[in-house]
Amino acid sequence: MAVAFTMDAPRPFEANPGLISFHSSTPVDRLEVRIDGRVFRIVDLPAPTRRSTVGPIGLPSRDVTVTVTGFSGSQRVGSQTASDVLGLPRASMSIRPIGRTSVRGQLRMRRLPRPAEAVAGWAVDLSAGTGASYNAGARFTAASTAKLPILIALLINRDEDIVGSEVWGSVQAMIRRSSNDAANDVLTALGGSTASGGAITTAIAHRLGAVQTEEAAGYLADNYDRRLRPPVLVDNQPDVPCCKVTTAHDLGILMQSIVEAAAGRGRARRLGLTGRDARVALWLLAHTDSPGLIAPWTRFITAHKIGDVNRAWHDVAAVFTLHGPLIVVAMTDSAGGVDRSASAQFGRGVLEIALEDLPAPAVTGPDR
Repeated sequence: MAVAFTMDAPRPFEANPGLISFHSSTPVDRLEVRIDGRVFRIVDLPAPTRRSTVGPIGLPSRDVTVTVTGFSGSQRVGSQTASDVLGLPRASMSIRPIGRTSVRGQLRMRRLPRPAEAVAGWAVDLSAGTGASYNAGARFTAASTAKLPILIALLINRDEDIVGSEVWGSVQAMIRRSSNDAANDVLTALGGSTASGGAITTAIAHRLGAVQTEEAAGYLADNYDRRLRPPVLVDNQPDVPCCKVTTAHDLGILMQSIVEAAAGRGRARRLGLTGRDARVALWLLAHTDSPGLIAPWTRFITAHKIGDVNRAWHDVAAVFTLHGPLIVVAMTDSAGGVDRSASAQFGRGVLEIALEDLPAPAVTGPDR
């Protein structure tokens, strides 16, 4: 017997700003949305329909269980529930092209105390289309930030939902616990071997605009467009050992591509990263074991990936504020080992620039 009402979004293990999608065997004209069993919102549809996507209506910024019930007039058509949904603010899908560099943000970025021999910062307000950067074109040891493009490449290359698949356990371990063994398993699932998987990952990263990111080995030609905003310059290039390398710009672009795909747009979306894929990626990145360099300094939901080896302490994050998403990257590198406390303060400084110097339009109307 066919299910009368099916909720296509939200689904379990995804971050969702209240984007609700359904299909129904009977036309529906009203939706009741419950959060953790309590009525949260009633959505009246413009006309009875068997299939529609509404929102985002905004969800509480925490892990929730969402139940959506469809009605035809006063008759209940059907209901479905999704647990393990990470709620995001409604403005999380408010995205503009980055077209302006903040002069004040640039000045503050250059004046931040530098806790290591080399540092880099990247901050973008996606709702305002404004950014600031420092040393964003310098190549650093990627460490475990290299697992971010691996995740993107895997999701782009799979047709079926990753949740519950044969690689779901390895993907969770790779992102949430930053397991190297799990990363090798995922690379092998992607390309048949770690080398082939790394080559696929590098190629996809380049197509997304992360042209200095290398998953395998070696250095790349300096192919950045110097007109990029915020600037992608090299102020202090660390001595980077083989083999995995990346830049603050590249990490920011990769995280931005996930946020854009969650909103149904951007390069990654055109390459095949679906909205569901991107929302699952954000759920994983928001449930990592390490607090990193950004999340400890903000009350907002933060999806991030750290890179942590003796000489390097990095973090790339998407911070979901009430006015829209921020992309924040902090990278530190010292051959003799980094000062973790000082690196954390550097991350805090880059975040404060993103919050204070890259203003976005104020949110109007109710939100959660």
